[in-house]
Amino acid sequence: MKRGFWILLAALVACLVGFFATRSQRSAPAAGDHAHTDGTQMPELEWLRHEFALSGDEFTKVSALHLAYQPICETLCEKIAVARTKVRGLVLAGSAVSPELEAALREEATLRADCQSAMLGHLYETATALPPAKARAYLDAMLPEILEMTMDPADPHAGN
Repeated sequence: MKRGFWILLAALVACLVGFFATRSQRSAPAAGDHAHTDGTQMPELEWLRHEFALSGDEFTKVSALHLAYQPICETLCEKIAVARTKVRGLVLAGSAVSPELEAALREEATLRADCQSAMLGHLYETATALPPAKARAYLDAMLPEILEMTMDPADPHAGN
């Protein structure tokens, strides 16, 4: 399989794990409360630290941006899941493309576009926290993944 597929899958899994972890908490934790049992602050970003040889300050900035973006990602993921459930329900209950199904499909497509746009904005913002050479390498690695994003890792036509 493509390396990009696995990166996208890892990002989506991290997003879902973050969503369910934060959803179970009644209040948002402070930035210092994100320590894990192994002592690292953001284990899901360790690959980024190593891949782009981030300094401590660069990693701190990227981590703060990641934490700020998580609620946006989680909200969009939840909305997409609700819209997808609605579409599937209408498809399974019907035998033709009704106006209600068309509207539900448009709503889901809009939410997917909103998600992709938000993620692109997050990538560009993250790149501004890095020196120019690292920012370019980061964007070169990540933008193709977002442009091929299907929102469904099980989709056999992902990236086509």
